Amino acid sequence: MSGYLSQAVANLIAAEQQITALSGLPPAAQEIQSESSAVISPTISQIQTMQKAVSSFVQIAIPQLNTIETMVWGNQPLPQIKAAMANVQNEATALRSSVDGTSGQINTASSQVLGYFGQLATTESGLTAQMTTLQGHLGDAQGEEDAAQKRYYYLLALGPFGLPGLAVALGLYFRWKSDVNGYESQISSLNAQINLFNAMKEACRLMGLDFQGVVTKLAGVRISVDILASDILTIESDLDSGSALPVIGIMVKAAITEVTTLGVDAS
Repeated sequence: MSGYLSQAVANLIAAEQQITALSGLPPAAQEIQSESSAVISPTISQIQTMQKAVSSFVQIAIPQLNTIETMVWGNQPLPQIKAAMANVQNEATALRSSVDGTSGQINTASSQVLGYFGQLATTESGLTAQMTTLQGHLGDAQGEEDAAQKRYYYLLALGPFGLPGLAVALGLYFRWKSDVNGYESQISSLNAQINLFNAMKEACRLMGLDFQGVVTKLAGVRISVDILASDILTIESDLDSGSALPVIGIMVKAAITEVTTLGVDAS
């Protein structure tokens, strides 16, 4: 299959692979990464199973409907036409139930994926708060380091008179310098996490868009199945009421077109 639905599924798979490939994410983002994989994999499987079911139905239903159309225009006995139509109706009903079930499962999965954006916003807020705190600590430490350095140079300039406080000043300077280095290292590490998180957020955004594309196209399949099943029931009802065969023949021809369209929608 290589239609629009299959392309939407391929896009979704690519987006999920992009998310899975990321490493070094914050713990909360890692949780979403793991959850998304657990959601997307069965979703893909369910859609592909549904596509196979639709394809199988199309391959069976079109020859059946072509035969029924020939029977109608050939004025074959009505009981035979009704029996043949009942077979198609049973198959369409089974397909409708299957597609409805798959659609419900995919909609649930879509809601779960959309919920990731709220979780990502919370994680982003936490990272921003951490960065703000670290930058504040760094600024304070840099100020203290600068003051300690100036104090050391001042005492050094005093010569022998500055010797009593020189060791203390030097110790304070090295202490604050160490703190500055520590905060700079933490900020560098956090920046790396934020960059990865931003990549994760963008990948999730694309996955959300791709998932919506799948949901939209799946909704089209569901509508096509609903229309077809309803029209087949109408044909059966008209057969029961004794409607003119030429009218029924036209309706069967329309049903053949609908089945063909369904095959395209689900491909």
